[in-house]
Amino acid sequence: MVHSRCTQVRVSDICAKSVSVFSKKSKEGEIPLVIIPTARNRLSLMMSVPSGISCLLQKFGQDMGEAEPGLHIKPSFWRIAYVVSRQANTYDAPVLRAPTSDDVMVNVDVVLVFKIVDASKFVYKLGAQNFDEFLSGTVDEAIRMMVRKETHKTVYWLRGDRTKDMLPRLNEVFEGSGVMFSDVKITSVWLPNELANCLENTTKMDKKMDKLKRENEYEMLRINMQTAMNIEEIKRRLEQTLVAEQGRANRAELEFDQRKVKAEEDGRVALIDAESTSQVTHLETETQLKRTKVTLETLQVQENAQAKEYDLTVRKEAELNGEVREITASMNEKTMICEAEATKYEAAAEKEASKGLIHARKHELDLREKEILASLAGTGNFNLVGTSGDRLVAAMMTGKLTHTSV
Repeated sequence: MVHSRCTQVRVSDICAKSVSVFSKKSKEGEIPLVIIPTARNRLSLMMSVPSGISCLLQKFGQDMGEAEPGLHIKPSFWRIAYVVSRQANTYDAPVLRAPTSDDVMVNVDVVLVFKIVDASKFVYKLGAQNFDEFLSGTVDEAIRMMVRKETHKTVYWLRGDRTKDMLPRLNEVFEGSGVMFSDVKITSVWLPNELANCLENTTKMDKKMDKLKRENEYEMLRINMQTAMNIEEIKRRLEQTLVAEQGRANRAELEFDQRKVKAEEDGRVALIDAESTSQVTHLETETQLKRTKVTLETLQVQENAQAKEYDLTVRKEAELNGEVREITASMNEKTMICEAEATKYEAAAEKEASKGLIHARKHELDLREKEILASLAGTGNFNLVGTSGDRLVAAMMTGKLTHTSV
């Protein structure tokens, strides 16, 4: 590992050699950033400024800014004091024996890419030598801080773009010095030989274990695939069996549907026959019912006529018997009234003859009346209608005849 060094050199002919000088990097790691040209001849009036580089002019030692490329007519007190590179430069900054968090000393190789963007600030404020020392110290400190956060197992992870966090820090540190950093990378990390050998052996063992693990996983995968293939074969056979059974079921269902359709057709035919038979039976029943109804109506008319005739005959006989009985009752009543009047006159005569026998006669009269009423009640055949009937009934109930004027 060779640590780069930023330097400034003296060149006599800047037009011919400046670009080639800036493009070369010595084996010792020296990087020319600034060229100091030799003094002009005092009699010279022409000054040539090469392109592709930054040339800083001075007049009597006073800074006059950056010269434009080309041929300039200037007296000898105008001179190019500094020539600054515009190229992107690669700075190699190895850090030796940087301790990790577990106190393992590691060597780290860091590569930085920077470019001078303001030649005046770089030359007059910093300078190549100061820039080299400042940059070397800054990078060394930053790398050691980064390594200190890692262990010997994780320090390898710093390789590559893990150091990009340093880039804003470097640009911030060198702000105002005319330098801009564009890239920072850790290219290599070296552990101590014994530890590196142990880690190498561990890595080889891990790789062997990984290989065995992969072989085991491959074998498991092969077994799983074979098992899956067997399962798929069983599933395929099962599906074939299911398809065959489904076909049988479909055929059975189709046959069942056919039998069902035939049964439904037979049922509809039987239903039609039954409906026809039922309609015929219904018509015959209705016809018979109508004939029976006509017959019954005829019989009813005949019976009604016979009943009316019988009722009329019975009514006439009842009315005739009633009249006969009424006449008979009226005659019996008049006879009994006459007898009663006779008995009354006899009683009156006897009263006159013998008032002492009043009560005896009265008693005999009462007995006679009761006998007459008992005889009428037991043997009488007459119709008890009208006032005479009422009187006779009242007499039978009280045992005395009530005499009223007729």
